[in-house]
Amino acid sequence: MDENQGYVILQSILFDNGRGIALGEHPREGFVTWQFTEEQGRRDYYWGHYYDDGAAAEKDYADRAADYQRRFRVREVKRPIVQQMREAAEQAGERQAPAPPRREAPDRGDR
Repeated sequence: MDENQGYVILQSILFDNGRGIALGEHPREGFVTWQFTEEQGRRDYYWGHYYDDGAAAEKDYADRAADYQRRFRVREVKRPIVQQMREAAEQAGERQAPAPPRREAPDRGDR
């Protein structure tokens, strides 16, 4: 789970130019959308828009991402599904348990 200045990053979109938009929530301060630059797996957040209302912040997040993508003609970087699932499990505070062993069906004879 990524965090910046006490804000937990709820959503983010990374574009193929190494820039992106993030939505964060702070337990006392409210919500924020930031632009960020990602280099070598580290993010530098800047140009924050701060909100008390989560719905307004989510709309700003979607609008900023769509505007940036349109203006700079960039594509979203899709992470492999395994990585997305691992991150989702971490955010939920869970560890992915190995699948239980398969049991063979009991022998019912020649019915």
